[in-house]
Amino acid sequence: MFQHLLVPLDGSKFGEQALAYAQSLAQHYHSQITLVHVLPADWEGEMRAEMPGAEAVSRQMEIIDTTNYLRQKEEALRQEGFQVTAVILQGEPVHRKILEAVTSEGADTLIMSTHGFTGIKRLMFGNVAEKVISRAMVPVLLIRPPDE
Repeated sequence: MFQHLLVPLDGSKFGEQALAYAQSLAQHYHSQITLVHVLPADWEGEMRAEMPGAEAVSRQMEIIDTTNYLRQKEEALRQEGFQVTAVILQGEPVHRKILEAVTSEGADTLIMSTHGFTGIKRLMFGNVAEKVISRAMVPVLLIRPPDE
């Protein structure tokens, strides 16, 4: 246990707090860390009719931004001496993609925040953490906000 940690990141500052816990465990157990970001299926459907081509450009920008974000996190962890990889997945539901990554990456522990999105995005994507813990076949360490 704690040999391979999977850390889903959604780009939020709170979501990144799971990294501190992953680093602590990885340092103690000499664990490998895999960072995962799931890009949900295209939701810009309305944009398609009004602005043909805008959806593809928007999606490409999202992929570029996500790639840069994960590279930055990956490089920062490497500079601290951690063995780390980063993976971008696409599709829905997000919780299922995270659980598939646990299997495909060979992770034995999942470390994630209880939520990252707020407002309308949280309503759209639901409570990913709740769905993950109810279906996970590996231990899950959930990081909650300080005020909860």
